[in-house]
Amino acid sequence: MRVVSSKDWSAFTNTSTGVRTHWLRQREALVLSKTRPGFDRASAHKISGVLREIAGGEQPQLRFLVFDFAEGAGAAVAPDGFAEMVAATAELIIDTPVITIAWARSLLAGLDFDFAMNCAAIVAEREACFSFAGEPFDLFGLYAAVGRRIGFSRTERLIESEQTLSAAEARDLMLVRDVVPAQPEFSGISTYLTQFDRHYNASHAIFRAQRMAEPPIDRRPVIDIVHR
Repeated sequence: MRVVSSKDWSAFTNTSTGVRTHWLRQREALVLSKTRPGFDRASAHKISGVLREIAGGEQPQLRFLVFDFAEGAGAAVAPDGFAEMVAATAELIIDTPVITIAWARSLLAGLDFDFAMNCAAIVAEREACFSFAGEPFDLFGLYAAVGRRIGFSRTERLIESEQTLSAAEARDLMLVRDVVPAQPEFSGISTYLTQFDRHYNASHAIFRAQRMAEPPIDRRPVIDIVHR
């Protein structure tokens, strides 16, 4: 098993950014746990730094990058760098052997839901739920990602109904890959990755093909597009 070097993002384990790192070395996985909902400039900067290092080949044997969403809903206004961070996350599956997984523990909404939809897969604990509530212009990226998956007419009905989806309902809509029992700390993630690893090659190929077939989401404000 590879020994993790002293450069392995110790600087990114910073509570002031709302992002903490944890290695699951036996699973060749890095977990980025968000300690508060939403994203601000600091958290986007920290996560983007990790993504740049992975894309640059700093961790060639890394197989899984897990974003652990433990908190509820937060502000939906995207900070500077958010669009670039989402794009880098979505593209990681194309250029590296890393599969990105969003791990939902409770309410996933706003920018967190938007970001999760651009990971290769979402895995939800049974008590997790998913909300589309918020200002539509702020959540354009989320609506676009969900619309691609389930169709824009169905997405529109979900938004208008102000429905909060359970984990099982989100799985039935194919927004969530799997629903799993809640376990303390990182036990559930480790158990899931042990099973997932058996189909790693096939899953990576499918996720990569899916990403290559989807053009990037244009997140520019409407005013910028009109005056282009």
